[in-house]
Amino acid sequence: MHRTPCSHRPALSLRATTVACMLALGALPAFAQTTTPPTARTVDVVDHIFGKTLHDPYRWMEGEHNTEFQQWLRAQGEATRTRLDALPTLKAWQQALGKTNGATVVHSAQRYAGGRLFFIRQTAQASGTLMVREPDGTERMLLDPGTLKGEGGSASITLFVPSPDGSKVAVDIDHGGSEVTRLEVIDVASGKPTGDAVAPVWGEFGAQWLPDGSGFAYTQMAPVDQRTGGDPLQDMRARLHRLGTPATQDPILLRAGNGEGTNATFAIPSNRFPVIAYPTGSRWALGSSSGAQPEQRFCVAPQAEAIKPGVHWRCITDLGDKTQSATLHGDMLYLVSTRARSNGQVLALDLSNPHATFKDARSILPLEGDEMIVGFSLYDAQQIAAARDALYVKGTRDGRDGIRRVDYRSGKVNTVPMPLEGAASLFHADESENGFLLELRGWTTPPKSWRYDPADHALHSLGQDEASPADYSMIDATETELVSEDGTHVPLTILHRKDAALDGSHRAIVFGYGSYGLSILPSFKPVRLEWVKHGNVFAYVHVRGGGEKGEAWHQAGKGPNKHKGVEDFVAGVARLSELNYSRPQRSALISGSAGGLLIGGAVTRYPDKFGAAVFLVSILNPVRLLQAPNGANQLGEFGDPRKASDFPWMLANDPYQQIKPHTAYPAMMLDVGLNDSRVAPWQTGKFVARLRQANTSGRPVWIRTDANGGHGIQHSLGAEAAEFADIYAFLDAQLPAD
Repeated sequence: MHRTPCSHRPALSLRATTVACMLALGALPAFAQTTTPPTARTVDVVDHIFGKTLHDPYRWMEGEHNTEFQQWLRAQGEATRTRLDALPTLKAWQQALGKTNGATVVHSAQRYAGGRLFFIRQTAQASGTLMVREPDGTERMLLDPGTLKGEGGSASITLFVPSPDGSKVAVDIDHGGSEVTRLEVIDVASGKPTGDAVAPVWGEFGAQWLPDGSGFAYTQMAPVDQRTGGDPLQDMRARLHRLGTPATQDPILLRAGNGEGTNATFAIPSNRFPVIAYPTGSRWALGSSSGAQPEQRFCVAPQAEAIKPGVHWRCITDLGDKTQSATLHGDMLYLVSTRARSNGQVLALDLSNPHATFKDARSILPLEGDEMIVGFSLYDAQQIAAARDALYVKGTRDGRDGIRRVDYRSGKVNTVPMPLEGAASLFHADESENGFLLELRGWTTPPKSWRYDPADHALHSLGQDEASPADYSMIDATETELVSEDGTHVPLTILHRKDAALDGSHRAIVFGYGSYGLSILPSFKPVRLEWVKHGNVFAYVHVRGGGEKGEAWHQAGKGPNKHKGVEDFVAGVARLSELNYSRPQRSALISGSAGGLLIGGAVTRYPDKFGAAVFLVSILNPVRLLQAPNGANQLGEFGDPRKASDFPWMLANDPYQQIKPHTAYPAMMLDVGLNDSRVAPWQTGKFVARLRQANTSGRPVWIRTDANGGHGIQHSLGAEAAEFADIYAFLDAQLPAD
């Protein structure tokens, strides 16, 4: 079932000696100071909350349709664009990254249905076209979103789901990266729309087809006048669409919050997302209530009844059961839970017993030591996957990913042999097909796509392996550790040239995230490898708050422990210096989205421990979480500012509120997508405006805007290359050279 939750020596062309000399003095070149962005006005707003006094001089920036703020933000972006275009290494980076992405073709999101292979093909400037490969091997395009017209910018595909027989495919399409989509059905034989369409649908929620393909359930966003606090991600409802019928007649099967469609047997808070799946291999429907946290609530009902409103749902798990995934085969419900084991357990529950509860679920997969059922990552679709022939489980031990096969009848467990070592990602199986799909990748190894056939117990190439656009054989990935402030050992991955001199001379980027239990896994990113190829270092700190060491690692950096992840992050800079790859003044931090609390905490708590920081569409003002779209969805991860128990540590972890006056802050650039529906742009605006007033270093604090972008989920390869060319040129100008 789909989980929701909810980036040695340099080449001389990229480091001009004269620029290095100017920057060694810690000053921006004169040409970069010619455009002055507008100063933000202040309004004295003071809150008294749980005994704390909060000054919020830039609250006027808040709100979705705030014309004054939008004009200020666009002016910021224009000023930054002028400054970036004047940087001496920008064109060289644009050329280097442009060549890299221009030679790249990426295949992703592969799904088999009815003997057909569906997938996304992405080239340099496109966000991805939907393709189909017929059983005879011929391929054709089903949908090019670049041909679609609509308001709000260029179109992109956020998700697609083929019907069980492969005759139709339901596609989520957004505009401008907003992730608010129209879900449309395409007839595969003709390549034309069937006329069936529903909207608005959040881009992470696809069609949940009925086994006979006659219709599908979908999770629809609430009408504007029915959204709690005006938040577009609250009060969603699961509806059923029958092909050929008007969408206005689609009944509500489940609803978050209150009102028409709520079900007393499956009550769902307004900030959770209802989803109903109808697996072909079971008589049960699987309902879930999910949000921006690993734990979900799962309930079941007979499929014959679960297509009607008011059905009685049998709820099996609650949030306290720490169940992250679930799938069905026959009468067996399979679950992944971290309640009894931080690294996860695979449990089975026989639903034919009408009195069975979560307590009756039994472990079916022996796990030893640090072996872990792989948690949430950016590249995974499933933790456990029910195919027609068996249950498949993704796990890892000692950094080696693998797949286990659990036979439905005998319960026998076999390890699927991997053709090569790598991070196993995009793992997917379907109840109507045998085997599974898998992609293997490494830090310097391009992704290779495979299909497992249980008939010969082997993985077979899909013929869609991503070719490396350049030679990266000179790059090594070193896996090591750092010791954080409290003595905790934290994994650290360092990408560097094999011939890198360990003299501290290299510029370094240090990346971290640390939220939702999301793990940073090996990924092949040419735009990042180019930074290393040209003599720099790119390091990943696997901070607490992620899932690299199981749910305990997540909890160790969550909520009141968020500062632990910040300590880990900054310790990564110190570790690179200890190992003589770089020096703190030559190191820059990068993070964003929920990682905004990580990088924002580093900037406000340790402003002298590194040379620069780059923020990517960041959460920076969590005590105002509920005033932002998608804010209520984040309460499970970040806390509830309305609670006296949560507010003190939320305030302590609020980067905007922790800015200190008369402080020397490092150079910063903050990226914002003007169509971002996940993180409100005003969070960045408020942070920048306040920090500029407090900053005594004279170093730049720039806002980079993308008028045609959202949260970056549907970045084209070209847009990603352009973004990182700006970042690298900015860091060249801010981090001192040798």
